[in-house]
Amino acid sequence: MKRFASMDFMRGMAIALMLVLHMVLHTLDVNTLSADLSHAQFIQFILMVILPFGGGLAGFFLMVSAMGNTVSMEHELRRNISATTLASRQVIGGFILLLFAMLVEGLIGYHGDVGVFVHESLKAVSDPALGPVHWTWDHALWRFNHFETIHTIAWCIIINGVIHASLVHRKKYRDKNKLIEIYVILVVLVLLVTPLVWGLVNLIIPDFPAQLGSYVESYPRIGTDSFGRILLVFFLQPLAGHPEPLFPYLAVSFIGTIFGIFLSMPKEQRKPQTFVKNTLRIGMIMYLIGLIGLLINVFYIAGKFGFDAGLNLYMDVWDHRGWTQNLLGVPFVGWYFQFMLLNGFSILLIMSVIRLVDMRGKSTVFGNKTRFVRRFGFVAFTNYTIQFLYFIAMFIVLDWIFGIPYGRNVGLWGHTFVTIVIGISMFALLMLLWERIRFAGSLEWMIKQVNYFLNPARRKVLKERGVKWYQAGLLNVQRVIYNPEWLDIIPENEIDHVNYAESKLAKKLALVGLVFPPYAIVGFIIAWKARAQEGGSREHRQALTWSIISLIFLTVWLVLFSILTPASFGLSI
Repeated sequence: MKRFASMDFMRGMAIALMLVLHMVLHTLDVNTLSADLSHAQFIQFILMVILPFGGGLAGFFLMVSAMGNTVSMEHELRRNISATTLASRQVIGGFILLLFAMLVEGLIGYHGDVGVFVHESLKAVSDPALGPVHWTWDHALWRFNHFETIHTIAWCIIINGVIHASLVHRKKYRDKNKLIEIYVILVVLVLLVTPLVWGLVNLIIPDFPAQLGSYVESYPRIGTDSFGRILLVFFLQPLAGHPEPLFPYLAVSFIGTIFGIFLSMPKEQRKPQTFVKNTLRIGMIMYLIGLIGLLINVFYIAGKFGFDAGLNLYMDVWDHRGWTQNLLGVPFVGWYFQFMLLNGFSILLIMSVIRLVDMRGKSTVFGNKTRFVRRFGFVAFTNYTIQFLYFIAMFIVLDWIFGIPYGRNVGLWGHTFVTIVIGISMFALLMLLWERIRFAGSLEWMIKQVNYFLNPARRKVLKERGVKWYQAGLLNVQRVIYNPEWLDIIPENEIDHVNYAESKLAKKLALVGLVFPPYAIVGFIIAWKARAQEGGSREHRQALTWSIISLIFLTVWLVLFSILTPASFGLSI
């Protein structure tokens, strides 16, 4: 099975980071930590900036998902599948995923009734005085409409599938560069019409999606609201719902589609160096525009309503739909700057990984070394759904190890780090055991099994391969996790060592590492390994020197920021 190691890694990284961030969000007592900021180490301030930002990178996962979906569509087209068949597969698959997304958000997910029941049960075990916990169907009756990333992905699969099939059906769009141009136009168009779409939705339901004062109150409830209202909101949520509607996040999906087309291009049409450089520039421009606009909004709110108001606004940086005037009170086109900041960063991150892996012939080595991370992305939807498992990790850490009554946001940094270690270990162990039965019973298995019965084209293909109906949902563990056929954009033997390509790359990474520390580590590793082919050259000496300087800078920065506090400089916060 041919795969891109970068894409598999990024999908796994997104899910693993999501788990870590959510464990921090639910364990850490931010109020206690922020009660005396004057004596808090500066590293805590950095973490308070990084963690909410990381929690807002849902668009990163959406981009990576769109990349994978596009690569899959292009693969099917090369097998001479008709555009009509491709569109029907996408529509069926998208609606199946949407059905499961609604089931997860309302019932079986960590914010659904199952997750709430697990959380309340652990609280009752930790504190018997709370009494027994009774199961309710409360969340299943309304929260299915909550438009999280999986809902967005499902609708994007449907829309992208129809658009892509319609375009490739025309001969002139067989040229992938022309196809990319169309998607660039679509990205811009979606961003331009987003305020218009939101405005039209508000004509139907004023102040949507929080017309009753809050999102929860505004969601229609089965058994209480009319079928007409439930159906109406079902269609309005994709347009302007909370927190990640198609407008503007359909543009993010189109960006991911562009990346997927680039990866799927015939070698003679692809210009990897030019594409990556231009995309990195675009990502940087988006990031800087977003950063400036976001800071203006945060400082304005802080100046008008106080420091805590500005801090709280930034803590909600993840909430795209909330960054509007009528919801969080963001005055200056907040949603646009929030979108540009987070998705510009996502573009930079994706292109960096592609540049460092696929364009250096490192897919095989990198894929083997990142198997642990890739496994999280292999059953991404399942891992998203069963996040309530880390409630158990929180219970073990708080109640059993430290003797603190279990609850949310009651731990400090030590409790949080131990929770992360135990929680990630639990997920890793579960996946190792589950893969022995090819993840039978997982959400991915269920979706494939349902698709087998609802999709005649898929059923025909599997029957031709001799796959029994009860085997249709089993995941191909060996050919995806252990023995895939890795693809490279530029093979390792085509790296231009004569012109010191690796040393030049390492030097650039080292310089970027002065601003974004992880690049310092990567730059040093590349410079060190380039000794065999490029050692002794002026370029290599400079790369190694700057890499070491960047690493020293990182080390000094970590030590100082772990020791110094505002009080060290006589500041009181």
